[in-house]
Amino acid sequence: MIQYEPWKIRCEGREDPKFLESIFSQSNGYLGSRCSFFMDGAKAYERCNYLAGGFDYISPGVTDMVNLPDLFHFQFSLGTGEYQSFSQSLDMRNGLFERKSVWKDKEGRETQIDISRFISMDNKHMSALSLELTALNYSGNTAVFMGIDGKTMNLPVDDDQTKENLDTVSLLSVSETETGEDYCFLKADSKASCRLHVAMTARMFQNRGTAKDASVPDCPAKELNIPLVEGEMVRIEKILYTEAVLVDSETFLHGGQDLRPHVINRSFAELLKDSEGAWKSRWDQADIEITQKGNDSTIQSALRYNLFQLIQNCPWEDPTVSIGARGLTHGRYKGCCFWDTDIFLLPFYLYTDPKAARNLILFRLNTLPDAKKNAKALNLPGARYPWMCAIGGMEQCQSWDIGRCEIHITADVAYAVENYLKISGDETLDSQSAQLYVETARYWAGRFSYDQRKEVYNLLFVKGPDEYCGVSGNNAYTVLLARHNLRLALQAVERKEAAAYVSEMKKWRDIIEKSRIEYDSDRDLYIQDDNFLRLEEFPGQKAGDGSAAYHQYDFDWLQRYQVLKQADLVLLMVLKPEWFTDREQKAIWDFYEPLTLHDSSLSFGIHAWAAAYLGLEQKACEYFDKSLFLDLENRMKNTGREGIHLAAAGATWQAVVFGFAGLALGNGGKPELSPRLPKDWKRLSFHFYIKGKRYLAVIDEKGGKIETEEE
Repeated sequence: MIQYEPWKIRCEGREDPKFLESIFSQSNGYLGSRCSFFMDGAKAYERCNYLAGGFDYISPGVTDMVNLPDLFHFQFSLGTGEYQSFSQSLDMRNGLFERKSVWKDKEGRETQIDISRFISMDNKHMSALSLELTALNYSGNTAVFMGIDGKTMNLPVDDDQTKENLDTVSLLSVSETETGEDYCFLKADSKASCRLHVAMTARMFQNRGTAKDASVPDCPAKELNIPLVEGEMVRIEKILYTEAVLVDSETFLHGGQDLRPHVINRSFAELLKDSEGAWKSRWDQADIEITQKGNDSTIQSALRYNLFQLIQNCPWEDPTVSIGARGLTHGRYKGCCFWDTDIFLLPFYLYTDPKAARNLILFRLNTLPDAKKNAKALNLPGARYPWMCAIGGMEQCQSWDIGRCEIHITADVAYAVENYLKISGDETLDSQSAQLYVETARYWAGRFSYDQRKEVYNLLFVKGPDEYCGVSGNNAYTVLLARHNLRLALQAVERKEAAAYVSEMKKWRDIIEKSRIEYDSDRDLYIQDDNFLRLEEFPGQKAGDGSAAYHQYDFDWLQRYQVLKQADLVLLMVLKPEWFTDREQKAIWDFYEPLTLHDSSLSFGIHAWAAAYLGLEQKACEYFDKSLFLDLENRMKNTGREGIHLAAAGATWQAVVFGFAGLALGNGGKPELSPRLPKDWKRLSFHFYIKGKRYLAVIDEKGGKIETEEE
């Protein structure tokens, strides 16, 4: 369905419109919009526009990402008929979406309809829409309605992925509208808490026709009466300015809380040029160039699409918000962020945009007080990071077995902070990081259970990254990362006045030494958890259409068999390879890879990285293909209804940079390459940052080299 060019993707036809709405989503990290239009019949909850950090409550303590008014709203009628041609494209150099079509009505009149839109990467408040109408074989009049639709709704998605909700809810109340000679204005406020106030100004320009007020309640609009002359194009531009105030954050303040119509004097072309310049700066940092034998550009284009989504969904200048699992492309998981950000997304920003990475780490550091509240609510000391969070760092997961038991998130955060400090060389966050290490160590000290008879510490009632294992004990991934978290705390307090932490340090060391993990010394194999070897062989079979097994089998049934949802120990093996011998790494792969169903988008890219690391080229290429095209080819059959899988994009980047290029820190903290390129790749190059220095990595058939570049 998707056609690939080096810097563009395009699609002919409309076979799967919901899928394409996700694929062509646009954002600038502040404002995001699914590519859906009222004129195509998209419902009020399907025309989704989101603001980073724009959450409100749908029930006590539970939030959702508020669906904003439809800023790209327009409509017109050209009579009953059908499309004769229909194509859509996305230019990744500037974020420009274009749709070209020809409509033929029952009378045989044909009209060419060209729609273009973008969200500015240069000015986070700006976006623009262009509508061009050309009567191909007739002359006549048409009316075009341009406005801002405040009647959009939310369709909250249940945390249980097997449930489908059909009940919509209105989270915004339009408080003010205004129309002028060439503009519309709307102001809306979140209903439950009144924490979100958003204002939108739309200014319309057309090269022919007249305009009059056509507002209806909650939808300020202009009716443009357009005379169409055969063979002549009429162009209408809608330039938009969106700003918001969050009452618990100063980040979004713009001119105080008096949100008024904004004067817009820029054209579509001018704004697009500025946006393209800002995109160029991003691409200069983040692009990866691949030359394949035969000059096929498919992989190059698909990889750039993954990078494009990582770039456009990051709130790169704002430390008060993080990145949700679907970014700003969909309200799946209520817009919450998970461990995805710390493990799968952060490395991309850390190596290509250190400022953005710093803000993501600041989000975790600044929400430490909420993490302490989470721990206290669980009758535990220290700080426990939430599995799902939206406003601040309070837990949003409503599922007991996940929200209470998938506790590796706390160690993931500590790992991410350490990773950031090591790669960035940023010493300004040392004090805050030390506090995070100590408070999370206190949580682990309270969470482990001590068995006096056997003199061991057990980590009971936990769920590891492999969510099919059920709630078990001593998940190896969680225990090993928790130990690392404790070591980070020990190092932090040893640099300070250690006397104040003597008793705590003793317990931390005891847990590191005496915490229990299942290990088969005959096979050099780490066992995933206490229950895993007791489970029966998986008798089921995954559906051939790519959908997850939990849509075929009940979770209760799945957790009683030796089958994995996604990478668990395979993930830890590539995150911390120095913890495992070569024999142990091979044993982990040989045992767990055949048992993994990859029913999570997080899994394919990690397996590609691991396979490349182990020198398994065919497996690495197979998994890389699945991760690279996961959204573009709808491999999991849920891209349309759930949005873009950003963690898969991040894992794809890691598969290239850490897997195929083999980038790692050597002795003395200097970057080194261990290239393992696929046989049909002639050349691979990319830039990256380490400790403030910019480098260029170039790998070809002769090997790899790293050059230091001047900024």
